[in-house]
Amino acid sequence: MMNFTVESYMTKKPFVLKLPASVSDAMQIMASKDVAAVPILDPKGNYAGIVSRRDILEHPKEDELSLLMRSDLPTLTSKETLDKAVAVFTKILRRHLTVVDSKKVTGIITPYDILDAVIAKKIETPISKLLTRTAIPLHIKSTAKMVERVIRLTHVTAFPVLDDNGNLTGLVTERDLLNGANLDSKTVSSQLGIGEDDDAWSWESLRDIFTFYYTIRDLEIPNVEVEKIMVKSPISIYEGASAYDAARIMKKNKFTQLPVRDVDDELSGMVYDFDIISSLIK
Repeated sequence: MMNFTVESYMTKKPFVLKLPASVSDAMQIMASKDVAAVPILDPKGNYAGIVSRRDILEHPKEDELSLLMRSDLPTLTSKETLDKAVAVFTKILRRHLTVVDSKKVTGIITPYDILDAVIAKKIETPISKLLTRTAIPLHIKSTAKMVERVIRLTHVTAFPVLDDNGNLTGLVTERDLLNGANLDSKTVSSQLGIGEDDDAWSWESLRDIFTFYYTIRDLEIPNVEVEKIMVKSPISIYEGASAYDAARIMKKNKFTQLPVRDVDDELSGMVYDFDIISSLIK
């Protein structure tokens, strides 16, 4: 069992949003601060939930932050052990856990943060024993809109891209999609009848009509081929390499996933930071 605590690896004083706020506000923080998730506070400043890029992509037309945020996800305290954090991450497969002490947000922790523990322990577990999920490859001519749909259906957020010969040529992630997306907000009007359908005066069309205005948000994914937004010639790793090797590559390049190649230099899967940190408790 590890003696390290969450506090040693978490990001302290993360960027937060206090309700009332919109999803657009959260997206602005993600873009300007280069973060993938934002803890949400209630009006009293206590932890209320968290919203991530994944949530936004899965519900692109929702702009009510209180409806989109996830308040059902587990949280950690800063004094809990790192093995507890690893166990939670590998169970729920979410990229961010909020650290909450006495109802206040004190930090945020990700599998990427915990890679440092894998490096410190020099864990030699082969990558081939850590692959837990099937990779979903895309063709280079697939469109960004198709990627958005696949993310919604599979909850996978990174995809190897293959050329016509089946060779690995790129990698596309949820971040690439959002970086190229347009946020279109517009005000629309609607008329609401106050009278009930069985109102005695309905047959004479004598009913009050109330016109109201509201703002809708539409996250518009560009209709371009994946080739235009993907990371080209991505760094990959051999399936016989160790968790330690993968963690070092990920931390050096700020990656959260790597394509994996077999002995024939063919794509055999994807390994994520989730998978790598699971070696700490296996």
